[in-house]
Amino acid sequence: MARTALTPQRFTTLGLAPNYVTPDASGVSFPSNGKQMLHVKNASGASVTVTLKIGKTVEGQAVTAPTATVAAGADKFFGPFSDNYDQADGTTVQVDLSAVTSVTVACLSL
Repeated sequence: MARTALTPQRFTTLGLAPNYVTPDASGVSFPSNGKQMLHVKNASGASVTVTLKIGKTVEGQAVTAPTATVAAGADKFFGPFSDNYDQADGTTVQVDLSAVTSVTVACLSL
């Protein structure tokens, strides 16, 4: 399965009413420019683990991707993402979610 490709939604001085989507089980991806944030809303009855994929290596060694938990019924913002999170293509960030049932996400841009 392909990741859900998110389109960044830009903040404006008049406000932003973001659109949220249910992510694919493979996770999400979005353009990388250092100004994107990911908002994860978990309406399920269990916590969801969010894994922020690191696309860089250090001296040829893979770096362990950081994880965070979004509690049941809670939401959390992630980012902005440095270029350490750029994938091999140098233009996207990838995020995995341990579950997607009753989870929605939006990519927000500063």
